[in-house]
Amino acid sequence: MKNKRFIISAVAAACLAASAHAETFLLQEPSLAKGNLAFVYGGDIYVADKQGLQVKRVTSHAASETNPHLSPDGQWIAFTGGYDGNQDVYIVPTAGGQPQRLTWHPGIDEVKGWSPDGKQVLFTSHRDIAHNRTGQLFTVSINGGMPAKVMQAAVFDGELSSDGKKLAYNPERLAHGGKNGWRNHRGGTTPPIWIYDLALHSYTEIPHGNFSDSYPMWVGDDIYFISDRNNHKNLYRYSAGKVSQVTEFTDWDIANADAYGTEIVFEKGGALFIFDTVTGLSKAISIDIQADLPQRRPQWKDAMKSLTSSQLSTTGKRVLVSARGDVYSVPVKDGSTYNLTNNAAANERDGLWSPKGDKLAYITDKSRSYQLVLSDQFGKVLKTVNLGGDLGDAFLFEWLNDGDHIVYGDAEAGLWLLNINSGKSQLVAKSFGIKASGVASSPDSQWLAYTKLNPNYLSDLYLYNIKSAKHFKVTDGMSDNSEPVFSRDGQYLYFASSTNQGPSAFDLDLSSQEQPRRYGLYALVLQQDGKSPLLPKLSDEADINATEKPATPATPAVAGKTAEPSASPKTPEAAAPVVIDTDNLAQRIVALPVAQRNYWDLVSADDNHLYFIEGVQAGASIEVDGQGLASSELKRFNLTERKVESLAPDVRSVSVSGDGKQLLLVSKDKTLSTAAVGETIKPEVLVTTDVKALIDPHHEWQQIFDEAWRNERDYFYDANMHGLDWQAVYHKYQPLVKHVARREDLNSLMRDMISEMQVGHNYIVGGDIHQEPNVKVGLLGADVAINKGFYQLTKIYNGERWNPHLKAPLAVPGLDVNVGDYILAVDGKNLNTDVSFYSYFVNKADKQVRLTVSRDGSFANSKVVVVEPIASESELRHVHWVETNRQYVDEASKGQIGYVYLPNTTTAGYSSFNRMYFAQVDKQGMILDERSNGGGQAANYITDVLSRQYLSGWKYRSDEMMFSTPSGAMYGPKVMLIDQDAGSGGDFLPYAFKRLKLGTLIGKTTWGGLIGIYANRPFVDGGTVTVPNFRFFTPDHEWRIENEGVAPDIEVELDPVAVNQGRDPQLDSALAEVTLQLKTAKPVVHQQAPAFPTELGK
Repeated sequence: MKNKRFIISAVAAACLAASAHAETFLLQEPSLAKGNLAFVYGGDIYVADKQGLQVKRVTSHAASETNPHLSPDGQWIAFTGGYDGNQDVYIVPTAGGQPQRLTWHPGIDEVKGWSPDGKQVLFTSHRDIAHNRTGQLFTVSINGGMPAKVMQAAVFDGELSSDGKKLAYNPERLAHGGKNGWRNHRGGTTPPIWIYDLALHSYTEIPHGNFSDSYPMWVGDDIYFISDRNNHKNLYRYSAGKVSQVTEFTDWDIANADAYGTEIVFEKGGALFIFDTVTGLSKAISIDIQADLPQRRPQWKDAMKSLTSSQLSTTGKRVLVSARGDVYSVPVKDGSTYNLTNNAAANERDGLWSPKGDKLAYITDKSRSYQLVLSDQFGKVLKTVNLGGDLGDAFLFEWLNDGDHIVYGDAEAGLWLLNINSGKSQLVAKSFGIKASGVASSPDSQWLAYTKLNPNYLSDLYLYNIKSAKHFKVTDGMSDNSEPVFSRDGQYLYFASSTNQGPSAFDLDLSSQEQPRRYGLYALVLQQDGKSPLLPKLSDEADINATEKPATPATPAVAGKTAEPSASPKTPEAAAPVVIDTDNLAQRIVALPVAQRNYWDLVSADDNHLYFIEGVQAGASIEVDGQGLASSELKRFNLTERKVESLAPDVRSVSVSGDGKQLLLVSKDKTLSTAAVGETIKPEVLVTTDVKALIDPHHEWQQIFDEAWRNERDYFYDANMHGLDWQAVYHKYQPLVKHVARREDLNSLMRDMISEMQVGHNYIVGGDIHQEPNVKVGLLGADVAINKGFYQLTKIYNGERWNPHLKAPLAVPGLDVNVGDYILAVDGKNLNTDVSFYSYFVNKADKQVRLTVSRDGSFANSKVVVVEPIASESELRHVHWVETNRQYVDEASKGQIGYVYLPNTTTAGYSSFNRMYFAQVDKQGMILDERSNGGGQAANYITDVLSRQYLSGWKYRSDEMMFSTPSGAMYGPKVMLIDQDAGSGGDFLPYAFKRLKLGTLIGKTTWGGLIGIYANRPFVDGGTVTVPNFRFFTPDHEWRIENEGVAPDIEVELDPVAVNQGRDPQLDSALAEVTLQLKTAKPVVHQQAPAFPTELGK
């Protein structure tokens, strides 16, 4: 017995020893000083010695702590803390302790390092930025107080030389980082490293080409940095005017480097390394972290936050809910909620009830391919059907009433019919689109109705006979059709159709913004001798000899009451055969008397009325500030009264139980409600408090990782993945999943995986990430500075009077607060300039605040005003920047040249163009500024307007009354400003501008991302990968722009010296170019009409 105990103890000791020497990966953002390392793992900051020993956790908050930088003396760690829903600068002793907050502005403050003397922390912030995607560099004392801006020019990352006189920095952001996965970017977003002399106000550039240099680090007088100039990120040295490569890794890219003395620490492949600049050798640091990691713990989650689909059972007693990768059976009234799948390692979704209600069908990826599972109503698996090996993604539409067939779609826009008895599938149709569209089955399960997208971007309606496998086209290609549904009596096929959808049919075009999406509702009479549902009503006395009566709906159910279904499933009554005469189908289409609107989710209920959702129309949904409206409501077309009835607001989706007696409603916030079909609809919220999932993060994260990989495989526009061995990429990154400590780290890992594809628009976003309670810091819409020991207003932003959504707290008429006034107190608390100004406004956004203000800084001459601080000034500053540019151009050109800013190529850009361009068509020339354009759609609308040709003039009797056709046109010289931060639609716009020879491009090469995205199905926890799945090519039949960008005709750098002097060299260049072109431009529009005719008939 003694020996046995010894053996057990020895084995346990061996296991512990093995565990003690296990290496932890996914260590990030290392920093080095005084023989110590600081780094991030799982969103917390750790320290260790250079050998990777004496590992200690320094922070442990649930929010993220990032960007750790050890102070030069090694005593402090500066970091970015995500506490209270904000990103601010903190410091904490290396030995541990309570973090101290140094910044309080509600903008994102990212720590970048220290001043050489260790008394100041360097950080970047967008707090004063009006339009740029790159922030500015600030310093803040370790004792707190008001931060100081290093310079006006943009800084993404940088480090001061040891004497503090020079700054080595990136003036632009990287293409790879954050949510963006893009290795070896070769478009316009390839930042150089500039060395700025802070005393002489001059700069030099490290020799640079079309590649990305980052993380500049001073080692003596040399600068080391990371570059991908050999297609693998390695360390390089800049010395005596020359660049040399000092590491030659090809297995993993180097990332996140930091230097101290003659050593550089960096991360590679999830591990940390130290490079010795003297010996030129790199050494791996093995670090073993044994820590409590809360996000790894199995935990109960509210699955309803990740709802993907829901369906009422045939009798309406239960709702099948697909959420968080599981399928649940939820009682409408009595009973318990069941998790029918209960598998965190798989995504099980698209749950469907069988017509009897005794079986379920759902999709699973348990085997790492998509399969259909059949189970009983309690979740016992009865059968698994492989949906086709290489088929890829699949999603379920409908289980037919015969119980033998299920309709599903695939990632290639294929519509399939599965015989669940034989397990065989037959392809019904393949659409022109990206995904298969909706489908409806007849009550007798013999017919399918579906829509198919045509090359004209309009969808036709088809009927498909299952027995004969024959297709019958209903519509003629001259309309756009959707949402088919059979009436419950098999007499009609209802659908939505638009005859004016053409201009907005292709959503990629910006021109679709101006065209309201208007659909009518229609009924197809299925039999030749069938009767219109709108036959005239007779008001005469009944004719007892009449043999024909108008078709009328069945008697509505009593409001709020339904027949109680039996407890056990029963076979539904067989539906009467649906007879469809396939000749002259289009001649039997009847337009229902409803207004043309935007409709979806057509449903035929037991009362034979037609239920549907009406939403805000595209093109009619743009607010004054360029934001889209979003509202929808449940309506019904009453076939008895022949009118539309409003039933319930805030309904995004509606479906009906198999017996047609219950409605299931889904609201904007995904709340589920049920309502009995009747004269009035009284929704009752479905109790879903027990729709919870016990999540094992390790298994769920592996499933999400796998699904991200499969989504790229199934939806990337090139099935060959540009020749990339995608399976090898999986095997490279998958072993790191077990080291993931929190959901954010999984996003970073997946981002790096998809970056191997080397394309744009490849994003990893969202997921079940810790959300900090947001303690909002209020802002006054003003700049402040310290003067005479007080905080003084140096600028007040006015906003736009035409925009009711843009608040300027201090620009309210009657407030009488002016530039130069001092703010002495906030809510009665006197201000101390040794304390951050913004700290006095914590938790005061959108609340009334009392400010004590004074013209001269004395309390004796002060007054108290009440203001409402705002949570963000970014839009105020942006509007001010745009208007300042417009006025500058107008004044400099003496009113001859207009200025238009385009923030993106979707709703805000559409609104901005319409507001600014048409108001300035009387100018002689125009500057269109699309710098930092966020993209969105293909801006054909803008280029169409800019391309307008002078067609005619029109003369009134009055000499002053003369106008042109088209009226909204400006025919003079045009220039477009572009830069590296303009991309996607911001790439296409200057490409089209140049292609159509509309004018001159000035600035820097654009981002270069024109493989577009179509949002994929979310992951089980709500995150997603946006797979690039359609690519731009030119009329010359060439792939262009992607990973290339659009180059300017005249290249102009945003010179930091000029910017620091308050100038915009790119705008000045545009102004000079238009002015020059105006000297030789010939007038297009006639300013005078021809001489009046002197003969009759002329």
